[in-house]
Amino acid sequence: MKYTITLTENQMRVTQVALEEYFRLRLGQTFDFANDLSYLGVDMSIENPQHEAFFAKHINNRDWIENTMKTVFHTIWPPYGSPEEKTEDMMIAECLWDAIRFARGKSRWDQPFQIGSEPVPKIEKEE
Repeated sequence: MKYTITLTENQMRVTQVALEEYFRLRLGQTFDFANDLSYLGVDMSIENPQHEAFFAKHINNRDWIENTMKTVFHTIWPPYGSPEEKTEDMMIAECLWDAIRFARGKSRWDQPFQIGSEPVPKIEKEE
């Protein structure tokens, strides 16, 4: 069975982020997620007069979040902190994420990667 979903650019962006967080967290790849969380609600622009203080706080928050998440993952998946292999669901999420990233023009490659047993989804941009 196949489905067609029509998404706005914002919905595509959020879907891309959600898929990436899903498969990376399932793999125990916490750095990018911790980095993103530590930026929430913080004006990190160089023009901000408190830039240096905010940046230092960001680094401390990011490191604390990542270390906390690593502790959780080491508890879930001993002894390495991540599953030894990607599950089929992780590969499906990564394939969807890569296809969306490609469709949005955010990929470094000339085509999305086929990951896992599912085909690369067809995504057509409407004008």
